[in-house]
Amino acid sequence: MDPVAAVVLAACALFIGFTLLAMIGRPRRSRLIAAWVAMVGFAFLASFIFWKRVQLRLSADPVYYDLQAAPGPHQVVLVKPGLSPGYRIRLVRRADRTFDKDLRAKLDPCQWEIPICEKLVLSRHTFDQDGVIEFLSEYSDVVLQYDATPETQKFLEGAAVELRCPSGFHKSLAQWMQMLNVRLTFFLAALVLAGLGASVQRRKLRALPPAGNPPSPPS
Repeated sequence: MDPVAAVVLAACALFIGFTLLAMIGRPRRSRLIAAWVAMVGFAFLASFIFWKRVQLRLSADPVYYDLQAAPGPHQVVLVKPGLSPGYRIRLVRRADRTFDKDLRAKLDPCQWEIPICEKLVLSRHTFDQDGVIEFLSEYSDVVLQYDATPETQKFLEGAAVELRCPSGFHKSLAQWMQMLNVRLTFFLAALVLAGLGASVQRRKLRALPPAGNPPSPPS
C-alpha cells in the first residue's frame, strides 16, 4: 500500500474512533475535544480532495498562448496544466482554435523547439507534421523557442499555441475523477457524523450537575 494512503487510512480510523467515543461514551471534556479534532481532520481531507478535483479539471481544459510576431527570437513559457504528467502542444489558428495544415507549413521556418534536460538527458522537441509536440515531463513549465522572420510575421499574428495534457491521460483522468468523487462524499459524510458526535457529547456535558453540587436524592 502507498505510504500516503496508509497514513490517510490510519487517520480516518482514528477520527472515526473519536467520533464514536463522543457519541456513545460517557460525558468527558476530552471526548468533546476529540470530536472537534475529528471534524477538523475530515474537513481538511475533504478540502484536499476538492483541490485535487479542481486540479484534475484544469488538466483537461486547454490553455491558449498568443505568439509574438515581431521579427527576432522569442520564447513562450508554457505552464503545465493542473496535475498533467506532461505536455501536448499544438499550433492552431488564433481565430477559431483549430489546426490548419497550411498554417503549420508556413510557420515551419520559425525553427520551433523545446529544449529540456531531464534525468541528465538533453532533448529537443519539435512539432510533427500534425503541428503537435507531446511528451511526458516532471517539470512544472517548459519554454517554447522560435525565430520570427518578416516572412512569417503575418502568419504568426493569426496563430496561437494550444496546451493541454497528453492524449493518453484522458482515460486515467476520468477514473481518478470518479474515485475522488467517492472519497469526497465519504469525507463530507464523516464530517457531518463527527459534528453530530460533538453535538451529542456537548449535550451530555451540559446535563451533568455543577461541580460541588451532587444531585439531590430522590424523595
